Amino acid sequence: MKPLLGLISTLLLLNSASVLASDAALGQRLFSQSRCLECHGAEVFTSPIRKVQNLQQLEQKVRQCDASLSTNWFDDEILAVVQYLNQTYYKFPTPAAAASPTHTPQVTTTLTSNPPHSLNSFFAR
Repeated sequence: MKPLLGLISTLLLLNSASVLASDAALGQRLFSQSRCLECHGAEVFTSPIRKVQNLQQLEQKVRQCDASLSTNWFDDEILAVVQYLNQTYYKFPTPAAAASPTHTPQVTTTLTSNPPHSLNSFFAR
């Protein structure tokens, strides 16, 4: 059972890595086609005193720019642009990066014939 869980975890991590890469590529294309750099240059991404300090703020800022420029991006497109900007400029930790591929959580379950709050004890009242 444990080898199967390890295999499934590895496959999920590999799949999420490829999805993130394709999202970043889509984000780069959308960013290039947009008018983002008409309002500001790339220096806002690299400035040591930048306003965006975490991934959540980056997403909020991309959503604000989407509304201001009327690009009408869908949520997945906004997240793709966030992924591209983060990989290219910001380098904030991402939820996928927090999952360590070297550590596979162990799932254990214990089945008992008489759980402490079984339905039998509930209906016996």
